[in-house]
Amino acid sequence: MSGQVNIINTPKRPFSSFKSVTAAGKAHYTYAPRTKKSYRNHTTEPVEGHTKVKSFLGALSGVGVSTAIIARKQKLSLKNPMNIFKLKYGIPEMIAISGMGIIGGVLGGMIGSKKKKEKADEGVFQFMNATVPLLFVHPVTKLIDNSKYKKNIPLRIGAILAALLAGMKGAAMLSNKINDPHDRVPDRKLTLLDSVANIDDAVGAFAVAKIPVVSQLEKILPFIFVWCGYRAGQSN
Repeated sequence: MSGQVNIINTPKRPFSSFKSVTAAGKAHYTYAPRTKKSYRNHTTEPVEGHTKVKSFLGALSGVGVSTAIIARKQKLSLKNPMNIFKLKYGIPEMIAISGMGIIGGVLGGMIGSKKKKEKADEGVFQFMNATVPLLFVHPVTKLIDNSKYKKNIPLRIGAILAALLAGMKGAAMLSNKINDPHDRVPDRKLTLLDSVANIDDAVGAFAVAKIPVVSQLEKILPFIFVWCGYRAGQSN
């Protein structure tokens, strides 16, 4: 039946909800029925329209405030809205904007919701997946830039993709430790499908990688982080 949660005799499900269960119920929660939409958005039941709106507005507010502060530091006036595409991003800027967007989305989604724990846990996951890959990709990029292989684009792309996947794996591990420190439920397991499904969280890593064309993604980072915050806030 749509919207129900199966507990018994279900296979392990990567990146499922970090939902607390008793020791006797340490079976893995999965979606029933499984759909691409629920898998993508980490939902086990339909999301109310007002929750979507509050999540979006919260994420938009968080990104807007942090973007305005950074623009001011970089002496860019947001009286001209197009200046948002001129922001310069380093790791601190990406962490600040993604963090504020996710916090805003989670807080907005929590208003009037009984799924506060699930949203908070999903917020932790979204934040880790948006920032930890940066910490893996950035040193790899610097290492290549200081080597004789800096103009070898295939090698650069391969090394960055490997670092990105390692960062996403590390993000999942950290999320599990933070959300479930006593290991009461099975951990989220990283698979290639998970990586593709959540690639928007790690788009900042592509921006710092300075790959031609792909590096232009940094121009839309604020919008990506609004989306990440929205996803966390509407998750159940």
